[in-house]
Amino acid sequence: MPPPSPHEPLRLSADDLFAPSVDAFLDEQAMASRAMPEVEPQPWILQFLYSSYFYLSLAGGLGAMVGWMIVEPFYNDSLERGQWVGLLFFAVVTACAGLFIGAAEGIMCRNLERALICASVSLAIGFLGGAIVFIPAHIIFNIMTAVALQLGGGVGGHGLPRGFGTAIFIMGRSAAWAVCAIPAGLGQGIALREPKVVVNGLLGAVIGGLLGGMAFDPIALAFPPSDGEAWLSRGVGFTIIGLSVGVMIGIVEQWTKSAWLLMKAGPLAGKQFVVFRNPTVLGSSPKADIYLFKDEAIEPRHALIHDRGGRYEIEDLNSADGTYVNGIPVHRQVLRAGDQIVLGKTVLVFDLKESR
Repeated sequence: MPPPSPHEPLRLSADDLFAPSVDAFLDEQAMASRAMPEVEPQPWILQFLYSSYFYLSLAGGLGAMVGWMIVEPFYNDSLERGQWVGLLFFAVVTACAGLFIGAAEGIMCRNLERALICASVSLAIGFLGGAIVFIPAHIIFNIMTAVALQLGGGVGGHGLPRGFGTAIFIMGRSAAWAVCAIPAGLGQGIALREPKVVVNGLLGAVIGGLLGGMAFDPIALAFPPSDGEAWLSRGVGFTIIGLSVGVMIGIVEQWTKSAWLLMKAGPLAGKQFVVFRNPTVLGSSPKADIYLFKDEAIEPRHALIHDRGGRYEIEDLNSADGTYVNGIPVHRQVLRAGDQIVLGKTVLVFDLKESR
């Protein structure tokens, strides 16, 4: 029988109209149509406030300042009164900076359980690690100071080596502070048992310590203490360490990330989630890697994102409401840059570094 002419009306029989395939198609279209919640554009300021380098730097700086405020009243620059306190100065500062940095991510994601675990582990590692690394840092500083005095021909104004020796002296302090800052950046990665986060924290802490150490002596020169106590330099220097450790952890995370999800609709719209674990669990449980709360349609373990050697795939874990990619319900689906993932009322946009 020849096909009907395009000018002839389309005729459907009762069998065609009530065929099971038609019902299945309509059900699939209904499911897909309700899977795309309305997405409102997010202002840039909200994305900035949710960026890790902003809130981690704020947390690190505040934590380091708190640590400095705890110890400073007991410290004195004279060897007789301050040496024993100085031994614990960096331990307390790195512990407090680590505590605040470790808690920041969990607090931003409204995950109290993760915040408590990361904060407590970071506090312990910051204090114990700070006390341990103070010894090699002190050795580095003494060696660099001796070199600086030798090159500068002795001590000049403000108690610093003369000439080029001043630069060597500042470099020595910066190197020592970089070593001392390391424990402040390790806690979160160790608490999460994730090597990539540990490396990011290590690199961020070293760079942050270098910047804080370089700021100490210039501050003392710009604002010489009248009582001979360098409390202002310590306070500003330690705060810069905390700020720098936090911001550098965030920046290193951006440098090293391969894949990430940006929440476009949901309680944390504007927040970016780096896919660093394989597989990455998406769900409403606080134990999920990406915690999606305040959405009754999302299961505790709703979906997984697998890294297949740089080829990312999402898998629905037989959830009641389903997982959708670009409006289509899927069980397993290879993800491409720009894909919109919908779970309940939450919309996440997947992106890859290679697409940038």
